[in-house]
Amino acid sequence: MRKNKLSISLIIPRYQNMFSTFYTLEIIKEVSRQAIASDVDLLIETTWRIHSSSGVLFADILGNELGIKKAKRQKLPYLILNYYEPNSKDNCIGIDNEKASFEAVNYLLKAGHQRLATITGKLSAQAGLQRLAGFKKALKVSKIDLDKRYIVGGDWSKESGALAMKKLLSLKQPPTAVFVAGDEMAIGAMEVAKKAGLGIPDDISFVGFDNIPQANAPEVSLTTIEQPLPELAQCGIKYLIQIIKKKPKQPVKVLLENTRLIKRRSVKER
Repeated sequence: MRKNKLSISLIIPRYQNMFSTFYTLEIIKEVSRQAIASDVDLLIETTWRIHSSSGVLFADILGNELGIKKAKRQKLPYLILNYYEPNSKDNCIGIDNEKASFEAVNYLLKAGHQRLATITGKLSAQAGLQRLAGFKKALKVSKIDLDKRYIVGGDWSKESGALAMKKLLSLKQPPTAVFVAGDEMAIGAMEVAKKAGLGIPDDISFVGFDNIPQANAPEVSLTTIEQPLPELAQCGIKYLIQIIKKKPKQPVKVLLENTRLIKRRSVKER
């Protein structure tokens, strides 16, 4: 690192297969690109240790709680990605998960589906809670009673989506459409539906969230919500540099609302 040059640590939460997830790879790619464009040094770590970085960019709040506390104690400039809490004192940038999920479920409702289910992400994660809230809000606005049997938990993995779908198909009246809080889970759920002899979308429809590359495979063709991950990462670097230079009033809070519904072939009008 050149003397007097800004250096930023990007902290990736440590979990199994962390470097094979679409979110992690996109964040690393876009943060690296923006760091080069901004002429700052970048250090990528899975556990943050106190060192000479000018500031710290946390890729998520989950798994980074201890590191965030350390940064606060050391009064080191920091910013959290994939997180937005208007009432906290944290510098953070996130997306409007509830609004995006509402749009996805509303699309299914307008297609004529009444028996809607959801496979949630981890409800310990803000994204999991907010995407479930969007599902519930869409049903409430359309005056459809919430059936808790149609809410099944997942953990973002393909395997959890498959397990959740098996539970939904075991119901006396299975859903005609499923909003899945993550594409990996949606792909697992769709595979189970196909093995059960159901046609997609003729017998059951699916909408996912994330728009991972696999969602656009010909055998999947999943309607999904696209997140503005490049903008999330780029804004993260831009605002962290400003925080380091003590330019903006803190805490810095940015809510990105430019998610997009990508319509493919996994939804049928009834």
